[in-house]
Amino acid sequence: MTPPPFDTAPPPARDTRERILRAALHLFRKRGYHGVGITEILEVAQAPKGSMYHHFPGGKESVGVAVIQTMTRGLIDVFTAMPAQSTEAQVLQAGAQMALVLEKTHHEICALFSGFVAERTASPLLGAALAEAYDRMVATLQERLLADGFAAAAAHDTALSVVMLLEGGSILSHTHQSIAPFRLAVRQAASLCRLPAAGLSGA
Repeated sequence: MTPPPFDTAPPPARDTRERILRAALHLFRKRGYHGVGITEILEVAQAPKGSMYHHFPGGKESVGVAVIQTMTRGLIDVFTAMPAQSTEAQVLQAGAQMALVLEKTHHEICALFSGFVAERTASPLLGAALAEAYDRMVATLQERLLADGFAAAAAHDTALSVVMLLEGGSILSHTHQSIAPFRLAVRQAASLCRLPAAGLSGA
């Protein structure tokens, strides 16, 4: 399976927009949103100065929104590409692959979403993109849980709990520079997706 687009340094890209996006994602991962300027993004992307506002009319904020969307697609693709028959097994398999990415990036990717969260007040566009990202993650899991037989209310609450556990585990892993908290979060999240839980909480 193709690795998520956020797990490596920016490779050569086919077009200028993609080069800018990959450069920004790489730099944001390394130093956070505030620690990176447009000039540096363009230098890493090897892109002309005018191309930034051609492809991203809102400047750095537009690039940030595109990075959030790219990361979200990558995370959802990791989950939906899993061949497992149950959501529980899918969470375990996807979590194992995500753990490898976290270790490969020295946990830098863990703090990227939370770093964008900190920009919500100053940047409504980033805040809206984050809200949509989390909603898409929850909806993807919810749909799979419904297919497993969960009742609607239980599917939504379980999907939301899974996303919260994985996000919290990733932040703790970054804090301690250890993959152990994330692996524990994956196990706990997967256990919530067992079918018997639907019968207990779906009434």
